[in-house]
Amino acid sequence: MKRTTLIRTAASAALCLSLTAGAVMPKQALAWDWLSAGLAVFQVGAQYAYLNKQVSYLDNKGRDEYMGQIKDKYGVNSDPTANAMLARIMTRLSDAVALTDPSIVKKPYNYFVNNDQSFNAFCTLGHNMSVNIGAFTKLNYNEDELAFVIAHEMGHGQKNHPAAGVKKALPLSLVSALYASQNRNTASSVGAALITTVGTAKMVTKPMESQADNLAFGYATAAGYNVGAGAALWQHILEQNGKKSSGFAELFNDHPSSVSRRTNYNKKITQWSGNQVKVNEETGLITVAGKPFYTPAKTAVMSPQEQAFLIAGNLSAVYHDGKQYEPVWTNSENTLMVGEQPIMSFDGVADSGAVETRLRDILSNSKGVTKTAAAKKP
Repeated sequence: MKRTTLIRTAASAALCLSLTAGAVMPKQALAWDWLSAGLAVFQVGAQYAYLNKQVSYLDNKGRDEYMGQIKDKYGVNSDPTANAMLARIMTRLSDAVALTDPSIVKKPYNYFVNNDQSFNAFCTLGHNMSVNIGAFTKLNYNEDELAFVIAHEMGHGQKNHPAAGVKKALPLSLVSALYASQNRNTASSVGAALITTVGTAKMVTKPMESQADNLAFGYATAAGYNVGAGAALWQHILEQNGKKSSGFAELFNDHPSSVSRRTNYNKKITQWSGNQVKVNEETGLITVAGKPFYTPAKTAVMSPQEQAFLIAGNLSAVYHDGKQYEPVWTNSENTLMVGEQPIMSFDGVADSGAVETRLRDILSNSKGVTKTAAAKKP
């Protein structure tokens, strides 16, 4: 290449790097800007390395200390029913998680019920978890549905989503200020800053939410909770959102949408049953082995659809466990049973005898469904 061509190329490059200043930058200034940029990048890297050190402390050795900060911020609720239910759910879910991820044994969850009346729950650094008292009251203390809420948060915890979301949650200006201070209370300051972001979209991404939903299904079902409770939960949320008097927040920030989450969990009901149990999301009609079985009537606390998902979850368990050949009967507590599997309460059901007969007829005619086929997992 000729010398004149090289000069023209260099001049063109300098002109491009002048951005919109309208003039070619002097060679010395251009060199200095590149040096400044390099130093700035190095500085930001050092700041985030410092942040990561503080986050690691809060996520491990300092997690109990961080839990104290969270309790101070949100307040500890003493409702005995909520606390007993949370302890029971956490014990069952922790045992279920340990079946596939034994790391939970070395790092068990800290948890408590907080005073917030809105409908939410969160898991943050250090496997520190809290459930709003509003989640209990607005779900009418339904343990199966609450188990899916909490299992979702444990999904975040097991995949270290809170730690991964720190850089997304904290602005660079704050990171820079914390780095500049270089004091021994920086971890506490990081914790205080992050407390304001827990339970919001700032800490998670759409793939994180989807992954936590799928993990929640595995955790909750392994713990023995109703297979249909995930779909029932999101049906409940869908029905309550948009009502000014409901007090509901869009749990997990509608990220992805509530409709897609309900549909995802509804598909899992069908998959769990070996494709034998389905719910029409619009009407609440439950179909078993290709035949219409039952559409629940609205009650004071549940829509037909929410009830349908829970009933279908119990029916799905029948097929999954290969129990569809066992007797259909009604126990002394007015509950429809298949063998020892509860299906639905007959309280308030006018035609309970017809419902029992219909299910018996459907199951007796579904001899083509083998235990192996019904046991296919999603």
